[in-house]
Amino acid sequence: MSPMPDLRPPAAGERDFGPEVTFEVLGAAHEPFAAQPTLRFELSAFEPKDRPIYAISLTAQINFDPARREYDADTRAELFDLFGAPERWPSTTRSFLWCHATTMVHSFTGATTFGLEVPCTADLEVVASRYVSALPDGEVPLTMHFTGRILYEGAQRQVQVVHLPWSTSAQYRMPVGVWRNMMKHHHGNSGFVLLHDDTLQALTDRKRERGLHSYDATVLELLERAPHVDSEGSS
Repeated sequence: MSPMPDLRPPAAGERDFGPEVTFEVLGAAHEPFAAQPTLRFELSAFEPKDRPIYAISLTAQINFDPARREYDADTRAELFDLFGAPERWPSTTRSFLWCHATTMVHSFTGATTFGLEVPCTADLEVVASRYVSALPDGEVPLTMHFTGRILYEGAQRQVQVVHLPWSTSAQYRMPVGVWRNMMKHHHGNSGFVLLHDDTLQALTDRKRERGLHSYDATVLELLERAPHVDSEGSS
């Protein structure tokens, strides 16, 4: 049986600056058996001093960095409602929040790998879904900003706790195909749009009156009956 660590504080005058943990995002894949679309990021943690780490309670703030990739004209048109006209993009494509995710990194010395799961949605009213769904290919630029507490072994084998520095972060370029494959696996060729209760009831009434088999068919029937508007704005 290994001896219990000494819980006494460091000796007088002794300074313990704690471990210097850095993180790297190694890859991303979707969880095929999750109840909802879920991405699993694979990360590594590295501590160069080889100090025994008992655990890290980790929170990642994940941001999109749209300015870190190129866009063709068609994609810029798709993203008009998010970022506005192309001439405004230098100011509107700043980093913006996607989500927060938490995990526990278990004990290690030197380096280890671990997973970070992020629930996702196909709802196109959610900015994250609208942004990624508009990208035809390439990569989604992300930055993870980490906060949390490190439980580690001090110089005299006492248990110490230190906070991760606020500057701890890692960048990653997620393939667009990872997101698309995840959504296709869970939803096939379907998408989702949030509707007001009154709008949904009106669609339900229309569906019943017309004897249509689905809401998709109801929307298509309404679109077919709507006046056609060409690119010049005339009917």
